[in-house]
Order: sequence, then C-alpha cells, then structure tokens
Amino acid sequence: MVRKSTFLALFLMLGAAFVSSCQKEELSSKKEILAFIFDASKNAQLERNYIGDIEGTNIFTEVSFGVNTSQLIPTIEISPRATISPEPGVVTNFTGPVIYTVTAEDGSTKTFTVNIAVASAPYIGSWTSSPIDFGSGLMRINAEITAEGFVTLEFKQILTGQNDPMSMKGYFEPNNRQDIDIRLVQTHRWTTNGWMPDNNDRSFMYHVNNTQSMRLYYCLNFPRVEWCFQINMTRQ
Repeated sequence: MVRKSTFLALFLMLGAAFVSSCQKEELSSKKEILAFIFDASKNAQLERNYIGDIEGTNIFTEVSFGVNTSQLIPTIEISPRATISPEPGVVTNFTGPVIYTVTAEDGSTKTFTVNIAVASAPYIGSWTSSPIDFGSGLMRINAEITAEGFVTLEFKQILTGQNDPMSMKGYFEPNNRQDIDIRLVQTHRWTTNGWMPDNNDRSFMYHVNNTQSMRLYYCLNFPRVEWCFQINMTRQ
C-alpha cells in the first residue's frame, strides 16, 4: 500500500511538472502590429478610412490636406494574446513619430514607429480660366497660389493683354480646406502705375475637381454677400 501511494504521488508530481512545462512552452511569442487604421467613423475630420502601410517595424500613411494630425484616433490590430502601449483607440498626437510597444504573452517586446504625413494643399500652383465677361470685355483670370497662402489674381484683358484694375494680391490662412468661405486679405491692387498697396477683406472658396482642375469662387466682401464669379480653373 505504501509503495502504491508513493508511486501515485510520484506520478502526480511528474504529471504536474509536465503540464506546467507544456503551459510555459505554449506562451505565445507573437508581437506584431497586423493592421493600423484611421477609421472615419471614429475620426469626424476624415472623409474616408486611411490604412497604414506596415514595412517591418515602420508604419506610414498619408492623410488628406487639412487634417489635424494632433487629434487622430488610431485603430490597431495586434497579435492574439499580445498587448500594446500606448493605448490605441484614444486621441493621439501624430504631428511627429509615435512609438508603439507590443508585448507578447511570453513577455518579449517589439517596437513600431508610426509616421503620418499630410498631403500638399491641392490649390498650390498656377491656374488659368476660360474667358469670362464682366461687362468690360473678355478677360482671362490667372491665379498663382502658394503653399504659404499668398495669392495673385490677374484679371487680364484678352484683347489688350493688360491687367484689369480688379487684379489683386493678398494672403489667406493656408490650412483652410475646400468648400468653405475663406477670408482673403488683399494687400495690393493693380493700377496704371502697377501694383500699389491696398488693404481690403475679400472672400474666396475653392473646390478641387481633379488634380488638373479647380473651381474658384470670389467675392469683393468678407463676410461674403454673393459670389462675383464662380469659374473652373485649369492647372498650368
């Protein structure tokens, strides 16, 4: 009886050790970021989902112009039974690289660096319109808009090639997105003596049709009363 009891105890101990060993061996070492997404349903400022490109431990995506990258909520899928820090699903500042650490079930870790870029403003460049008649002869509008928000609008008479007095230079807050009224501060106007200093608040709005076409809206007042013109501009 004693021998049987001793044998049973030894068997149970060996079994427990075996089970414990198996449990340790089964701890997962997987620690990957499987998907990184900015979900439009969780980010009111996004017009669609943005999916990150994962290359090794680097994750990159580009969001559209005007997105505030300091106020984005990421959705992150990681390996089963792993954890991640900092916590996803909360507002995070992506104006610079953000480092995430994924910890596997076995305690090992792996770091991933996320970089977010913002697309260039779609209005940047040189643009020209089809002929338009404001009552003083056919004119073509030439627009030059920079990334810094500086604008030159030349209302050029087609017959004479001369600038019309409506021609102006000014600036606006460059982070403004399309389809909103934008305050354009006029700094110069065209006279018979060339560009002269002038200060007025105008209104304009833009809508990008495609990479080569933009619809431009312009008003002589801000806030806008009514648009003086709405015209398609072609990139030069």
